[in-house]
Amino acid sequence: MSKYILIAFLVLSFNKVSAQDYVTKTFNVPKKQTVSLKNTEPEFNVQLNNLEAPKPDGDSYRSFLMRQKIASAKKFPRKSASSKNRNTGLQPIKGKDFGLKRKLNNGNWSDIGGGIPNDNTLAISDSGIVLLGINSLIYAYDLKNDSILFPNFSRSLSSIGGGSAIQNNYYDPKVIYDEVYDRFILVFLKNNDPATNRYLICFSLSNNPIDGFHVYELPGNPLNNNRWTDFPVISHTKEEVFLTGNLIIPGVSWQVGFDGSIIWQINKEKGYNGEDDLNPKLYSDIKYNGRFTRNLHLVQGAKGAAEIQYLLSNRNFDIENDTVFVMKITGPKDDSTTVLEIKAARTNLPYGVPPNGRQFDTDLNDPTTGLQTNDARVLGAILIDNKIQYVANSINTATGFSAIYHGFIEEMDDNPIITGNLISDPVLDFGYPNIAFSGNEDCDIETIIAFNYTSTDSFPGIATVAYNNDGNYSSLMVLKAGENYVNRLNGGYERWGDYFGLQRWHAQPGKVISAGFYGLTNRGNGTWVNELISPDPDKLVSSFEVKNNATFCKAELSANVSGGMAPYKFFWNNSNEEGSSSVNEVCKDVWYKVKIEDARGCYIIDSTIVNTQKLNTDGVIYPNPFVDQVALQFNLDAKSRIKANIYDLDGKLVYELVEKTVEAGLNELVFSLEPLKQGVYFLRVFKDDQEFLTKKIIKTKN
Repeated sequence: MSKYILIAFLVLSFNKVSAQDYVTKTFNVPKKQTVSLKNTEPEFNVQLNNLEAPKPDGDSYRSFLMRQKIASAKKFPRKSASSKNRNTGLQPIKGKDFGLKRKLNNGNWSDIGGGIPNDNTLAISDSGIVLLGINSLIYAYDLKNDSILFPNFSRSLSSIGGGSAIQNNYYDPKVIYDEVYDRFILVFLKNNDPATNRYLICFSLSNNPIDGFHVYELPGNPLNNNRWTDFPVISHTKEEVFLTGNLIIPGVSWQVGFDGSIIWQINKEKGYNGEDDLNPKLYSDIKYNGRFTRNLHLVQGAKGAAEIQYLLSNRNFDIENDTVFVMKITGPKDDSTTVLEIKAARTNLPYGVPPNGRQFDTDLNDPTTGLQTNDARVLGAILIDNKIQYVANSINTATGFSAIYHGFIEEMDDNPIITGNLISDPVLDFGYPNIAFSGNEDCDIETIIAFNYTSTDSFPGIATVAYNNDGNYSSLMVLKAGENYVNRLNGGYERWGDYFGLQRWHAQPGKVISAGFYGLTNRGNGTWVNELISPDPDKLVSSFEVKNNATFCKAELSANVSGGMAPYKFFWNNSNEEGSSSVNEVCKDVWYKVKIEDARGCYIIDSTIVNTQKLNTDGVIYPNPFVDQVALQFNLDAKSRIKANIYDLDGKLVYELVEKTVEAGLNELVFSLEPLKQGVYFLRVFKDDQEFLTKKIIKTKN
């Protein structure tokens, strides 16, 4: 594989806000059904789809897109070019990886072919259950126990939607995990005509999708004006879930066939409770300067549910453009003061319709062949603190190759400032990126970007790069190399997308799970799932060191720190004034607390108590960190009166655990701290009124 090269651009330009329009309406959407996925029979999973490639001189949207690719290829022909190299960061660490395979009756394993297109979407729960969507099927996998959950391996969208698969098509799944409620949300589409098109939203009954879903059908023709909804996108805030889609007019040309994008706003609790009616709110006729905004992409909270829902849009069909629309929804859905704000700004780095990805059999003289990259719409976006990072397909105008656009948006609520970098390669074409937060501390801005790759001499595979706190990228890391080129359609192009599954594992900071497209040996396409781990070694870690005797307040207490980014600041005992790394005149049985802040603004808080009794080092506490049950083992030289208490970081007594006489030898104290909030505590054990064990214990999220 060729050397990986990254092109970065650092110039800035901006355009102020102008007029905007939209309409809102509330709907009655009764629950369709509640479906269980525990006991299911094998399915035929019938899908009947037209795979005929459009002609460049046709009147459809895809024909128009082909003409744009032809025009782009003339303006930006493919060629080799050197670029500034910024791949100085560390690569992600590869954890578990597995393909989707089915065990046959003879004991052998068989590849599971993907869809046309794959439509990879993925979510992972705190407990490690991966819910994966591929075209018209969903899969559930227990990552911790390495087991498949659904009977017969997968479930079809039609079995969840409840309609006849003989007469209906179910497609375009999207899934998210809601860490607030510990549930999954699944959305997908039904049919593509105004009379029968529906936008289905499904709320899981528990944190295990095998228990089933409450299923609701939103109208695909919500304004009852001969439209149908295409291309679903999903996100959520702490209380609500948001969906977007495009309204399409059937049977007309691409110029007039698009009738705007829509936004659905829904109360999550109603869906999880399976209430009779969702009463969703719809935003439609969304325009800027009298012109529809298209392909609205919802911005997800990088570290969990966001407080505010942002959206992005661009001029995704243009050969070259620099306009990006930044939108924000404020106020609850049932409040008449809810507002959709729309602002336009210019990015310093223009984007444009990407060329198709090249394969072994691609006609390099025909820009309409190869692996289809569609257009330059936003495909992934996350909100990290008060900044947005987003990714999209684009063109590298210096080489004419397909590349990844990595954008950054600041000051979204005032005058958005947008900059961009281009992730590209002198040999490979990249396509269908997604982005996820990979930091192991809240102050991090680290992300992992994963995507598909291909070239004339590299079979279609899956790759990733890491973006670090210093603003640098890692070199390219291959997650799954292709086994052959893809050849499923007769002539023309092959379907490569239409999106990529990627999500942060909220319960495992620094870990991300991905699902992408790769070529199978039989020239089909499959899905490969990877666990990726942040390469960041800079997490702040603290420890204490005591010198001298504390009996007469003569000890010196030092806070040692590693990781993070020097220089460090020390704040002792809730003081706002910066101190040194140590304090003097430390007294016995007094609690000392320190806040350590590094150059990034990251900080940790630690505390300790100093006493003259030498701690018994054979005390073993496990597991630590813990959620519920915890045990402490210790040895006694003789029969003793034992007392054990829990204290917080400030030395305040939280709970008296036990006080009783126990025998000599090995003893074990077992207890549950489920009622305690997440945080750091100290377990102090006294023997005959003399403290002989102090252990720090960390209570994790329930």
